Amino acid sequence: MLHILVLSISNATAGQMAHGFMDYFTNERAQIYSAGLEPQEINTTVIDSMDVVGIDISDYSSNHIDDYKKIPFDYIITLGENIASRIPHSICNKASIIEFPISNIEELNNGDEGAFAKARKKIQAYCEEFIESELKKIEKTKAIKKVKKKLKKKKKQD
Repeated sequence: MLHILVLSISNATAGQMAHGFMDYFTNERAQIYSAGLEPQEINTTVIDSMDVVGIDISDYSSNHIDDYKKIPFDYIITLGENIASRIPHSICNKASIIEFPISNIEELNNGDEGAFAKARKKIQAYCEEFIESELKKIEKTKAIKKVKKKLKKKKKQD
């Protein structure tokens, strides 16, 4: 199973949105986590903002990146600027790191509802595109391996 970490500074706003959309779009075909470098309590406006699109994140928690040291991530998606350089090596050892800049992060942290709607649309589009393209690649690779295994088995029988 694919392991994806959404990483932000506070894990209180945009990171929670991305976590919710990633969960939704993977439909249990991947394990999604979110964390912050300096986690804060989840902004209640983000919960309301995600409810608008039918995604319930009310039971999510804001975790510290160190909580996930033992998980072998395939991808770490950073939300914000200059975050990738702050990821502990023990966590990003084998992961592909993808930077996704959010330009209005300060507005989100201040609870601006208009900023939430704007960010939500941008994050939703990004997450949907990312999951669709990455899961297709992985599923294609698995299908190819399965065919090769069958051919190899058949060749041994002949």
